[in-house]
Amino acid sequence: MLTLRIQRLGDVTVLRCIGRITFPHADVLRSAILQEPRARSFVLDLANIMLVDAAGLGMLVSLRRWSRNAGTDLKLMNLTPRVDALLELTNLKSTFAICSSREMLELLCHAIHQPESGALDRTIQHPNFPDGLSHVPLGA
Repeated sequence: MLTLRIQRLGDVTVLRCIGRITFPHADVLRSAILQEPRARSFVLDLANIMLVDAAGLGMLVSLRRWSRNAGTDLKLMNLTPRVDALLELTNLKSTFAICSSREMLELLCHAIHQPESGALDRTIQHPNFPDGLSHVPLGA
């Protein structure tokens, strides 16, 4: 199962991924990103990912390709040792921008000062996607 906690501040969208990015769930990630048309930067927080299979890895590569073509940034953050090892083993680590905590803070500080920096906090839980969307304003 994959749960996404999506937090948007201005043109930065952070997707906190919880669970597994595997065959039956990997497409949830793409759907969630495509529902954020105003975002110029996406950060995938992978701190709570237990497993990434071939389909999940393919989805990450596909999202990276999409972000380049769309002119957006896609960064990975908080790689678990397992995810880090997988990216190293497949020689894909250099393909992705890895975001440190400091870079994340800089992105968010920049987003706060953008005009119309609307904020949103929502959770997507597969397999209920998209019916399982719940929108909660930040600070509520």
